[in-house]
Amino acid sequence: MKHGWFNQPARRAALGLICVLSSAGVFAAPVDHCGQITEYELSNTFTGNTIASFGNDYKVNTCAGRPAAPWFANSAASTEQVVRLRVRAACTLQLRVTGQASGGNFMDPSIYLANTCPPRVSQQTIIMDSSCLASADATGALGVETISVAVQPEQDYFFFIDGFLAANGPYTVEASGCELTDASSADVLFKSGFE
Repeated sequence: MKHGWFNQPARRAALGLICVLSSAGVFAAPVDHCGQITEYELSNTFTGNTIASFGNDYKVNTCAGRPAAPWFANSAASTEQVVRLRVRAACTLQLRVTGQASGGNFMDPSIYLANTCPPRVSQQTIIMDSSCLASADATGALGVETISVAVQPEQDYFFFIDGFLAANGPYTVEASGCELTDASSADVLFKSGFE
């Protein structure tokens, strides 16, 4: 056929699109609160913007884990975003957040990793102290905050990107030291010995 969908260039284009879609994977965007999480974050670099969030739903006063820096009275008092993470093998996960500017907003990140993510409670801030594994809030506006923590496979982790006082804005997250994965059936199949 010389015309229509079955011609050679159209077939190549369709196959190329299928290959791109199948290799792209699903990436989870940072969300406003735990009840909105539907996917695992699989990208080692991702961005978000806490200006798009509503309310101070989560906060850490004193991290029960290994705080990387002291927390101040106004640490994590701004709107936040959260992503769900999982690693393929035991490793040390490093999460680095760089605050950025947008208009008159200057992100001053306060970050923490937890092993729980309770649903939002209307008009209430949930204190995450007991499930906090690592935290950092040492720099100011447009600063860089980094945490490193030993993590295990088959465990969900929740990374909160919060702000100092009312500082909110765009940010970039870089994850290193671990291969991020999800809880897909392929992982379960390989763990069952069917390789």
